[in-house]
Amino acid sequence: MASTPLRIGNYSIVRELGEGATSNVYLAMRDKSYASVALKQLRKTAQTELHKAMFTTEVELGSKMHHRNIVHVLDADLNEKTGAYLVMEYIKGVPLDKHDQEDTLLPLEKVLSVIEQVAGALQYAAALGVVHRDVKPGNIILMPNGIAKLADFGCAIPTSKMGEVVAGSLAYMSPEQLEGEALDQRADIYALGAVLYRLLTGKHTFEADNQFDARTAILNFPITPIHTYRKDLPKILADFISRALEKDITRRYQTWETFIESFAVVAKAIRESDDDLDLYRGFSMNTQKAISYNLSTSRQFSRSGYSRSGFSRSSMPD
Repeated sequence: MASTPLRIGNYSIVRELGEGATSNVYLAMRDKSYASVALKQLRKTAQTELHKAMFTTEVELGSKMHHRNIVHVLDADLNEKTGAYLVMEYIKGVPLDKHDQEDTLLPLEKVLSVIEQVAGALQYAAALGVVHRDVKPGNIILMPNGIAKLADFGCAIPTSKMGEVVAGSLAYMSPEQLEGEALDQRADIYALGAVLYRLLTGKHTFEADNQFDARTAILNFPITPIHTYRKDLPKILADFISRALEKDITRRYQTWETFIESFAVVAKAIRESDDDLDLYRGFSMNTQKAISYNLSTSRQFSRSGYSRSGFSRSSMPD
């Protein structure tokens, strides 16, 4: 394991923040200004022409985007002798892969807000002719003030162009992306639909034990209905997710405008509802079934009777 460098270019390295497939990300300070930034540098093992080309594209695309929900690229040096690097604003927040498991899910209202913000960021990118190609919970950072930031355009390509390699994260890839076809905004629409599904359930849209089975499922099988995991979600939301995740690209939302307009209707209906749609969050599937049973048989149901520490299996229906 390589040690953390003390300096890269004009930046002093404070500590490592994380590792990607081909790069390391550090918390750094710029000389003289002492401003905290995030510095992403290609590793020595990734100094190939292909990886350098992708890194160059990330710098070029990232530097022209200025949106409140996109992490800004501030600086870059593609000729640094220790490895090409780019510098981004440092975001103090939590990546949403910390909230994509059954026992760590965010409240529904926060999920709605995140999706609204990220959709706006991707609409902006699409207007500039950019397809992100790697929209996933780990690339969305939620700040304490509720602002969501979309990060990592390392897989991004210009609209309708074919990347030199199929890139992205398998669980969030559309069928056309997985097949290596030329892409447009509908690939990112699919990915954000898969993110919404994951943030609501803690599950992927398919069940698979390995990458081969996952690829087969994405290309050929319908998604697992979201009500399999969240019986409480309204039909209007389930229908919205199903359309965003259509395998047939012509049946998916065709533009970010239609995605955002439709989602606004869904979010408004949910926010105006009196139902407690976070009732099931954090409970096991067996407990959810018990809650659903009790809700259907008694109007006097109280959530306090179902604390995680006090729930009794004896109340489960046969």
